[in-house]
Amino acid sequence: LGQPMTSCKANVVRTGDKIDVTVTWPDGGTRIISFKAGKPAGADAPGEFRFTREGSLNIVRIGASERFEITDQLAELGNKAVGQ
Repeated sequence: LGQPMTSCKANVVRTGDKIDVTVTWPDGGTRIISFKAGKPAGADAPGEFRFTREGSLNIVRIGASERFEITDQLAELGNKAVGQ
């Protein structure tokens, strides 16, 4: 909690109307965040899942310690994500 944000690698996979963004941390760990209808819909982790939007930026929080900033462009095209 309260750690600085880090740039992470991200991969995007579309299956029908669902988009999965796999974020890979520098240590090799991963988190999959799913989007439906253009909005964050869930993740492959226990803990409370919530998100807010600021312009075209989705700020996703999972549990007490994970925070991701995923642009609409990434969720659609696969450019860049930032995670902690």
